[in-house]
Amino acid sequence: MLIVTDGAVDIPEDLMTSNLVAQVPGEIWGTDGPLEADREAFWAGLRRGEYPSTSPPTVSALMSAYQHPDLVIALHVSGQLSATVHRAHEAAERVGSGVRVIDTGSLSVGAGLIVSEVHRVARDESAPSLVDLALSLPSRLHTFALVQDVDALRRSDRSGLLPSSHLARNHPMVLAIRGRVVPLAQPRQRSGALIELARHLRHRPGPNPRAWALGHGNAHDISSVVSELSKVMEGDPAFVTHLDPTVGVHLGPDSLVVGVLSDPISD
Repeated sequence: MLIVTDGAVDIPEDLMTSNLVAQVPGEIWGTDGPLEADREAFWAGLRRGEYPSTSPPTVSALMSAYQHPDLVIALHVSGQLSATVHRAHEAAERVGSGVRVIDTGSLSVGAGLIVSEVHRVARDESAPSLVDLALSLPSRLHTFALVQDVDALRRSDRSGLLPSSHLARNHPMVLAIRGRVVPLAQPRQRSGALIELARHLRHRPGPNPRAWALGHGNAHDISSVVSELSKVMEGDPAFVTHLDPTVGVHLGPDSLVVGVLSDPISD
């Protein structure tokens, strides 16, 4: 069995080296062609207002990743936010049977939690159907984001998914990712946005969290954010990671993405 995902899905470091996981990156383009800058250079460029463009993984790259003798579970970023799922279905059709494409309805660490859970169960030989498990996880996932600078959204081709009234105010914005982007609040200051983020995490629907994770846009206050959200979630995050550039370019510096995967509802 092989789990395939894409660059817009942020996963913990141990999964990056697992022989059960393959990640197909998207592409980042500057004015002079593809960018291969290191992480610090990428975020420094965004802070200077240098926003590159992005493109999803190609069909051929996905086809190459799907070439596996056993079952392939392809867990990808929301189809309402990216063309990746559409390309994934095309790639799966070309490869033939044995590839199951699943839209996580999320991005970044939200979708990363789904990958992590499928990976965890895949190592258990007595595990139930992995496809059934993977299909059940998006409904148990809640993903929230804090965008510090809405200029990132204005520059982004994703900005058309949000009401223009929100983008007109240069205040931090708290969002929910439910397949699409849902605006929740837009306080004047980051402190207020963090309070709103914590409030939505505290009152999210569903049973107790099984796990939560945090992605950030090279946030200057990440240590205090982890500390405060750990109190709200009553436990440490499963993992904390920098946002992949294909996500970071749309959310901007100091942005946050929090994913929460709930336990199944008991009978």
